[in-house]
Amino acid sequence: KDLEVKTQQMEIKLSSKIEEDIKKARRKSTQADDLMRCVDLYNQSQSKWFEEMVTTSLELERLEVERVEMIRKHLCQYTTLRHETDMFNQSTMEPVDKLLQIVDPAKDRELWVKEHKTGEARPVDLEI
Repeated sequence: KDLEVKTQQMEIKLSSKIEEDIKKARRKSTQADDLMRCVDLYNQSQSKWFEEMVTTSLELERLEVERVEMIRKHLCQYTTLRHETDMFNQSTMEPVDKLLQIVDPAKDRELWVKEHKTGEARPVDLEI
């Protein structure tokens, strides 16, 4: 709007002051266009980041569940073999067996997220 007004004034009366005002108005207009382009790029990047973050987090969670389950399975096999091979010291393996039975990867992840406060600060859309 400022640019249009100054251009009309220039047509009516050409003076160096008005020409300088027109140059300033053009710079402001260009800066505003650049700012809006940057805000749009930021919002697109934020949206893409969020989508990729969710996808990556779900994949990492799946892999963590697999890892914990594999470790639990191997430890269970170990305790079973110890039971079969060492009849005299079975009482030492019973506490390990009990602990292995109550392993819950979902609770472990939930506790880790609460302790480390992950996901609290996320990028937000800019509005100008």
